[in-house]
Amino acid sequence: MKKIIPDKKLVRYCEVISVITIIAAAMYGFPNILDLCYELGKDDSDTFIWHAIVVGIESYAIMFIGVLSYVMVYNVRKGNIFSRVNKRIMNAIGISTSISGVLISVISHLSPLEIPTEVCVLFIILGMMFVLIAYIFEIGIRMKEE
Repeated sequence: MKKIIPDKKLVRYCEVISVITIIAAAMYGFPNILDLCYELGKDDSDTFIWHAIVVGIESYAIMFIGVLSYVMVYNVRKGNIFSRVNKRIMNAIGISTSISGVLISVISHLSPLEIPTEVCVLFIILGMMFVLIAYIFEIGIRMKEE
């Protein structure tokens, strides 16, 4: 198969997205988990566990997207744009983001915490958009093979 030479704008855009998601994971995801570990021994309120679960899910989603976007940018730089690996990456990002949104929504309805549901809906919609893009990638892969 002939590899596609990626457009410079596409590579730059992918690099920007990758840097933003990695910075978000480094600035939000990892420090929040460290704060939760610290607070775990100090906080004895009844609602702390609910807060910890929600922050843990959000942090996981952000770090997972950061790592996978970096892998995808690496593939795009090599010229593997419409590949099965990228399709699986997009699917993984979409499904994990949607599941995170659903889990946060369920937790917000079960817990005594006041968690805004807009974040849950945004996670679910964003995840579904990634899955849609993965299906579009599948069409592109089929077109490339023909």
